[in-house]
Amino acid sequence: MKIMVVGSANMDMVMRTSRLPEIGETMRGDGFFLAPGGKGANQAVACAKMGAETWFMGKVGDDIFGQSLIDRLSGFGVRTDFLKREQDVTTGVAAITVCNGNNSIILDGGANSEVSPGYIRGYQQELLSAAAIMLQLEIPMETVYEVIRLVKGQVPIFLNPAPAVPIEDAVLQGVDYFTPNEIECRIYTGIEIRSTDDAFEALNKLRAKGIRYPLITLGEKGIVFYNGTENVYKEARKVEAIDTTAAGDTFSGTLAAMIIAGKSMDEAVDIAQRASSIAVTRLGAQDAIPMLSEVV
Repeated sequence: MKIMVVGSANMDMVMRTSRLPEIGETMRGDGFFLAPGGKGANQAVACAKMGAETWFMGKVGDDIFGQSLIDRLSGFGVRTDFLKREQDVTTGVAAITVCNGNNSIILDGGANSEVSPGYIRGYQQELLSAAAIMLQLEIPMETVYEVIRLVKGQVPIFLNPAPAVPIEDAVLQGVDYFTPNEIECRIYTGIEIRSTDDAFEALNKLRAKGIRYPLITLGEKGIVFYNGTENVYKEARKVEAIDTTAAGDTFSGTLAAMIIAGKSMDEAVDIAQRASSIAVTRLGAQDAIPMLSEVV
């Protein structure tokens, strides 16, 4: 059974610093490196590392970064047959500053902006043949809507709403697994999460919109989710984080892979938490994502 990830592929340009600079200030950083990234590509790598047959659908530019991203995805076991190189367009890039284990990101979508509804419609049968579809919001929203329109009710949809923007309720009604963090969740529920009760109220509100299995990640405070029977809270695993860049993507990809593998929601969330807790102890995005053997 295959997971089809429709989303973004970027080259991450990462630098570590002791603090973020003020406007107009130049300061020294250290440890600069380039790393394959993009929320879609990261989640595809997480799926593949967790043993799922994973296909990636998206676009890169006709530059050196584009070929590098294709090669790296293939190296991680992700099928790239539908990953297209767009002529006269740059590959998406993300400038990431890592400070005290947290990060700030500036993104230029580049070729990701060329992932159009028309491009997606050309692969409708491939989408419908998948065991699951994974989506994020680093490609045009009209394309996300088109994927959901084409497959909802026929293929389980995993939607990670990041970077968060408003989504029509009629679209959310077609989503099976919805994984915002506590900040993103506020956009979709209007609830500021300060307690477990607030988080459970937000879960109920997401379910009322027609989402089957909402999950809300709460960072170092843990996660809340609906397991099909009841709302559940799980504490976070305690680790010393050095880079949170791919934490959410690791969680989302691992969750999808475990659900498709037949794990219960509770089991899948536990394994996904374990995977993301390992990822934050390592620098980078895709290289930081653990293998299945490290989490089970």
